[in-house]
Amino acid sequence: MSLAAITISLAGLFSAPVAHAQDDHTESAPDVVILKDGTILRGTIVKELSGYVWIDVGGEEEKFLSPGEIESFTRTSAPEPTQKNQQDQTLVGEPEQWERVPGVMRAAVLTAEGMIGMQFTAKPLREAIPMLKAEGIDLVVLKVNSGGGLRSEMQAISDVLHDEYKPEFALVGWVGSAISAAAFTSLTFEELYFMPKGNLGVASHIWHTGPRLQTQEQLDKQIELFAERGGKNPFLAKALVYYVPLSYDVDEETGEINLYQSLEGKHILNEGEGILVLNANTALECGFSNGTAKTIEELTTLLKPEHGKIVWVGEEVEGVPYPVSKAERHQREYRKEVDYADARLGEVISKYRMELGNAQSVGVNQRGGFLKRAESYLAQIKRIVVKNPNLGVIQNITDDWFAQQKEVIASLRDE
Repeated sequence: MSLAAITISLAGLFSAPVAHAQDDHTESAPDVVILKDGTILRGTIVKELSGYVWIDVGGEEEKFLSPGEIESFTRTSAPEPTQKNQQDQTLVGEPEQWERVPGVMRAAVLTAEGMIGMQFTAKPLREAIPMLKAEGIDLVVLKVNSGGGLRSEMQAISDVLHDEYKPEFALVGWVGSAISAAAFTSLTFEELYFMPKGNLGVASHIWHTGPRLQTQEQLDKQIELFAERGGKNPFLAKALVYYVPLSYDVDEETGEINLYQSLEGKHILNEGEGILVLNANTALECGFSNGTAKTIEELTTLLKPEHGKIVWVGEEVEGVPYPVSKAERHQREYRKEVDYADARLGEVISKYRMELGNAQSVGVNQRGGFLKRAESYLAQIKRIVVKNPNLGVIQNITDDWFAQQKEVIASLRDE
């Protein structure tokens, strides 16, 4: 067997691994959570807070469930607090001793940075909700700085912002850079501000490149949904994806902006020969943006007419130009964990590959140690991918891939 036949493929950005729900039946009576889609989870409820539930079902990490997902649950366990649980409780915490001041909105900045589907996902945003509630947050500003990523994550991010954040908080977007999939998900914000050098657009890869996971009709419906959620004109939303012209007029008497999917308007946003990219000025002039702010102080001034007096919640952190709340700290820690897992996965893949090559280079009777180490590295790859499924998507590591690698190891052992 040639080494090429056992080399790991790193192509196929959008081929997601098959996910399997876990159902852990323990000897003692387990806690049971019934989801609204009919799924039944059995395990140990580690924590409850404001209707949110963390349950350990025997996987690499606890499952986090929002109130909107849960139909009912039965708790029979009373687990002793572990070090990890104590750390989680410190992060989430009980409501702190803060005073509700009439007429003052408590606000927090959350950063959404890095690759969509990796560092920027729905998971940490959803997990931040009980943390925000515990600190009495009324207004959330999501500061976006992303060059895009996996389109498979766009719907999940939009859903958590629209379905879970908007009912609980005033939600504001603040764009530093929102390219490709990040531009698409940013349509969900009804109130949106740009930084002076902010940009948003070039979402053409969603349709024009890569495996087409959607038909054009399906993509159009998703575009219209995101635009409707954010109160955006669908003509503008489609110009972020397709090569279509876009122009607008401004009614001199009312100030109303009329967009056209043609060049008939006085102001041309896109000739139709490329994909629309908005900067801070064009976004403001065409009504897509509510304003431009470089600093948190400038943003506060812009927010005041709509939201009144604002106090920013969090700790002062050196190098960070706004207070860091517990929810924001969670976003930062999540990104660090993903970065570590990504680097670790690359390292383990290289070691796995090396051991397979070593096994192939010697006789069958000398392969035992090499193959045993290869199996160990394969198990490590499995654990990393189970915990971070989108890492598997990016590396094209699926359940079928794991099955193929086991066959490769077996064939080398039995030659």
